[in-house]
Amino acid sequence: MAGARVSLIQGVSHMGNIKKHLDLIFIALLLLSLVFYDLTMEILTEIVHLFFELLFELFEWFELGIEEIIEHLFHTEHHASQIVTFYILLLIGGFVVYGLWQILPRLYHRLMIVVKREALKIWVRRKTEWELYWFTLDLPYKIFMGVIAVGVVYITLFL
Repeated sequence: MAGARVSLIQGVSHMGNIKKHLDLIFIALLLLSLVFYDLTMEILTEIVHLFFELLFELFEWFELGIEEIIEHLFHTEHHASQIVTFYILLLIGGFVVYGLWQILPRLYHRLMIVVKREALKIWVRRKTEWELYWFTLDLPYKIFMGVIAVGVVYITLFL
């Protein structure tokens, strides 16, 4: 029983490390996607294609459901039920567009406030960590890191 608690606590502490370094993981994935841009673009286009296929299938299912309900309730022919379904979908689309027109500006402003605040917190935390790390280094290590940084920049200029 005690061993299970210890492993559970260790698992939670590992999750804390992941949450603590989530910004570094994001930057690493972003840099990886820039290096493998062709693979990234292919994966993104496949995901977008799948998303639109699913949206299309859901819309067709919804449209067919409305059409069948109209045919059975009002005993109409196929063409008449298609026309009524079109106007019902047009009305629903108008309500959705109006609702989005009312909600999206407020959501955008709230999101931008949260994103700016979180980005500032991440920047200050990482900057403080890097400054503390730099101040703990000895002079030879600082020189060594500077030489490595200049060497990496020099090499990348030729790639």
